[in-house]
Amino acid sequence: MKGKKSMRSKSYSHYICASTTVAANHGVIQMTTKLLGFLAMVAVFATLLTLGGGAAQAACSVPSLTYPTIQAAVNDSSCNTINVAPGIYVENVTINRSLTLNGAQAGVDARGRIGPESTVQGANPIGANSVFRINAANVTIDGFMVKNPITTGAAIGINVKTAGNGAVIINNIIDGVTTSDTGVNGTAQAVYLENGPDSVSILQNDLKNVRSNRSAKGVTIGDSSSVNSSVNIAIQENWIENITSDTRGAYGVSVNNGNGSTANSGLVIQNNTISTLTGGGWVHAIGLEANTPGVFVMGNSINPLASPSSDAVAVWVEANPSFSTASVNENNFDVTIAAYGIAVHPAIPGTGAVDGTCNWWGDPNGPGPVGPGLGAMVSPRVTYTPWLTAPAPVGACLGGVPSTPGKVTGGGQIESDPVFSLLGDLLSLPALIPSLADPNAQATFGFTVKCCPAAGNLEYNDHSMDVRIKAQSIDALSISSPGTSCPAAPGSKHATFTGTASVIRSTGTTTEDFTVEVDDCGEPGSADTFSIRTTTYSNGPSTLIGGNIQIH
Repeated sequence: MKGKKSMRSKSYSHYICASTTVAANHGVIQMTTKLLGFLAMVAVFATLLTLGGGAAQAACSVPSLTYPTIQAAVNDSSCNTINVAPGIYVENVTINRSLTLNGAQAGVDARGRIGPESTVQGANPIGANSVFRINAANVTIDGFMVKNPITTGAAIGINVKTAGNGAVIINNIIDGVTTSDTGVNGTAQAVYLENGPDSVSILQNDLKNVRSNRSAKGVTIGDSSSVNSSVNIAIQENWIENITSDTRGAYGVSVNNGNGSTANSGLVIQNNTISTLTGGGWVHAIGLEANTPGVFVMGNSINPLASPSSDAVAVWVEANPSFSTASVNENNFDVTIAAYGIAVHPAIPGTGAVDGTCNWWGDPNGPGPVGPGLGAMVSPRVTYTPWLTAPAPVGACLGGVPSTPGKVTGGGQIESDPVFSLLGDLLSLPALIPSLADPNAQATFGFTVKCCPAAGNLEYNDHSMDVRIKAQSIDALSISSPGTSCPAAPGSKHATFTGTASVIRSTGTTTEDFTVEVDDCGEPGSADTFSIRTTTYSNGPSTLIGGNIQIH
């Protein structure tokens, strides 16, 4: 079973395609991307169960007579789980053993959250004193608000030291990490991975209002002098906003571990919203300024970048000998034509290119000036074709690809039951957890599309979700082979068509871009698949319950 739901205004959907056999590769990489996110969430969930469950583990409460402070409970080795009540705690907490630290909002996504908070503010404004310092493996910090205004030295919210392997930083609001120090130590970072911790997960946090005279960063994976790499780091589904450097660089995510000499493999930066970065010298929303073999940068939305120089880049690659193994896909670069979507430092030796396909550059005609469009700029040594023709999640990865002469027809039913991950996000494929709702729920569809020129019609009706979609126009049709879901089937084909549609609900009608993807896996049609997505709705890809797809 596949699923769908009405989507949030800030999208975290996934769909990539490669530059060859665009439509066919699209679904394969889409599955890979979704599984990356899902498996990361499963790993975190398992970690939380391991650390927080079991009758032998003690839970301690703060404040209490025994534990008036968080540090007091941390110091008691019998406290495996520490529950911190709402309130204000002025202290700097050092954690030297494995434990789970739960704030009042543990388990509640920090993005847009309201309600009572366990607010921890640093007690020592002099020196690089983080609010939380993790110096042991398998520590979870969940559901806090963190503040740290510093007068002298660096400002740090949560510091994960070398020994902090397996740390989980989840559902925290880190707001107001600032320093007024104008000297060389006057930097600020909400989350700082120092000198090579591994397998750290930074999930569903709101990192905001970070400011310093020198460089300011939402997440830092350091340091440039490190000889110990950081591997298997996941930075997913965070808001990183209002990061300001008065004189130097502003970063959403900065990676500079080893300055090119260490191999920081397994890095995933996915489904983050990075906004309002202001640098006195430069702005790099995501700075891959170290060796990051096989890095995935996917599904991020990045906007505005404010810099007095031309050095304003959504994804910047420097001192990175493995740059050509980077996958930067599915991102929305809403940074204007004055900034770069992806840029590779010209001094990096070697050949090859960053895979920068299937991104939205802010213009349907793609990036400039190397590219043909009026969107964000792209540098040499970036493969940018094909690109998304509309913002994710609705945009099809057909930019720069000519429409295919042919005809596609179909009609039938697919399942209409939504499936969600452990953290509440839609899973389209494969169905990894069973339905909890009506197993007989169905959505119906019918369409005829031909090219060239592109023309046709589409009707789609999901009764259970109160959504009807009717095409107003067809913009493009792409046909490829084999089918994405049935590559071994003889003669199988895949088709993608896009356009504008009326999305009709009982609450009103909106005009939205849409993308439909189908597979013709041969007769009698029982293996054929259908998917549809608009700005506010998504379903599939799903195998037909009944009906048929024909691609000619």
